[in-house]
Amino acid sequence: MQKIFCLLFALSAFLSTGMAAKADGQFPVTIEHALGSTTIPAEPQRIVTLGWSGEDVVIALGKKPVAMTEYGFFQSGIFPWNEERLSGFRPQLSKGETDYEAIAALRPDLILAVLSGVDDVAWQRLSAIAPTVVYRSGPWRADWKEQTELIGHALGKPQEAHKLITDSADFLRSLGDAYPVLQGKTFTFATFFKGANNLVVYLPSDPRVAALTELGLTVSPGVAALAEANPSKISVNVSLEEIERIDSDLLIMWFGDGGKDAFEAQPLFQTIGAVKRGSYVALDDPVSVWSTSALSVLSIPYGFPKFVPRLAEAAHRAEQKQ
Repeated sequence: MQKIFCLLFALSAFLSTGMAAKADGQFPVTIEHALGSTTIPAEPQRIVTLGWSGEDVVIALGKKPVAMTEYGFFQSGIFPWNEERLSGFRPQLSKGETDYEAIAALRPDLILAVLSGVDDVAWQRLSAIAPTVVYRSGPWRADWKEQTELIGHALGKPQEAHKLITDSADFLRSLGDAYPVLQGKTFTFATFFKGANNLVVYLPSDPRVAALTELGLTVSPGVAALAEANPSKISVNVSLEEIERIDSDLLIMWFGDGGKDAFEAQPLFQTIGAVKRGSYVALDDPVSVWSTSALSVLSIPYGFPKFVPRLAEAAHRAEQKQ
């Protein structure tokens, strides 16, 4: 009886992921996600990725998408950690998620939009073109683990995807362990756009914040309070006058064109606790911005070995000022 119960419990836990129990290379595959159910009848050959970093997982699993998102920060429009793996292959690049005619013209047999803002209407239209897999969590909420798991199953490579997740998580933990000064330090992750009068502060449900906690960092009390007050959001606006609400050991910010200079020119900039302590970390080069924002099993090992030492240096400075 106990053996039967254990088997039933294991089956229930597995089915809760929305995936069928298949070894690598087995089709058809059916995936349950936030907008419904998608069945991929055979191994996909013409894959289109929408949103952020889905192409990273496809490429890491040995396939090359026929089309993917264009990232204007880079001259080629392609992340450098992907460009070196594409070996000269040039996918079609897209700036949006809803150019249905252009997507249909590519004759895809699979569309992947896991870290994206695709809603039910868009999913229905995309699904009329090809089987379309979106997020389980919500629009723009899928972390790198969710994205890898879903895409791995869609490509018929769940075991290979699981190993990528395990290896990447181990990599993050080992990086954190290599810098004991980071353990338990509080942080706030935010951005500022030129012309604005507020910060955009990312909450724990945002993938970039979740990844930093795997290093041993802790979300600042102010951000945790904002998350409790805004349970359905992944980011909130905080005025510059209220920035002390989110003070933390480390203030990490990414910037687009002109944003860094505009933020640092604000009269209140020098009053920020992290700035006074020397523990403000500014990310404004394309690699540091995108490897920490569009997280994936390829961007983490590419960008984090340079990013994490900067955090450790800032944490040391913060300790010296205490």
